[in-house]
Amino acid sequence: MLLRTITLTVALLCIFTYANAAEITPYGTFNYKWSHDENSSGVAYHKLEDNGSKIGIDVDDIGVEGQSIIGFAKLEVGVDTDDSGSDTFDSRLAYVGLSSNSIGDVSVGRQSHPYTDNVATRASIFNVYGGNASFSYGTRSSNSLAYSNNIGPLSINALTVVDGSSGEDDGMDSYEWSASADVLGSNVSAGYADDIVNDISYYGVSAKTTLDKLTVSSSYTIKDAATDLAAWEVAGKYSILSVGYGDKENTGTYTTIGLAKDLGPNLTVYAETEMADNDGSIVDTEKWSIGTKFTF
Repeated sequence: MLLRTITLTVALLCIFTYANAAEITPYGTFNYKWSHDENSSGVAYHKLEDNGSKIGIDVDDIGVEGQSIIGFAKLEVGVDTDDSGSDTFDSRLAYVGLSSNSIGDVSVGRQSHPYTDNVATRASIFNVYGGNASFSYGTRSSNSLAYSNNIGPLSINALTVVDGSSGEDDGMDSYEWSASADVLGSNVSAGYADDIVNDISYYGVSAKTTLDKLTVSSSYTIKDAATDLAAWEVAGKYSILSVGYGDKENTGTYTTIGLAKDLGPNLTVYAETEMADNDGSIVDTEKWSIGTKFTF
């Protein structure tokens, strides 16, 4: 059923965009890995599996007759290359919007969370591991309304989810925002997310600095619930080597090391390991993966 829906949606988008002289860009990633993992009891196992393969289309410059605005759209699905049944495809992103130089971009559909993308996962630079030491509301949500704009040196992104689960008259279930700017050679972001349904809020800051071949990214996030929890993470990349460390309160610390080598403009091979020093009675774990990624 999902495959038929995806096929129909792609066909309709192509017809609509062709008629309006839009620019259509297909893209995708095939990502596969061999992993050595350990479960929470310390039992080790090996596994060959898909590592987040996906396909999608970007649609830009959709003409709006008689208006100084343009339309845009995106459709992206995850592809589980190990599945031969009904779970091969899953919806990642699906939205449509309008863009204006004067008022910014507005879009609706299934979209990514700006607080998560720009603040919480800023130090998530690896192909398999990393990104564990942060707090955020979610990654992608349906029933969402998003807004973005550049105001002087400041880049603003906001999103709200309205699916009716809050029980409130306005129907708003969550909202979040992030603001980013270049400061003293670094790109710095701050953000906030409010999970209205569960009465939990998240806030934090992040930064990214590039010096020649060295790039350093970091984040500090707080989960404001019955008990406040904090997490921080820093990761650096120099040439083919990446190293990261994170500390998540009441969870543990994580050390991640990775190597990634581009064999061409579209093909990358990588190897990574992560050592987790877990809090409480959960045993410490050590994992490693090797894999290859093809993009187009």
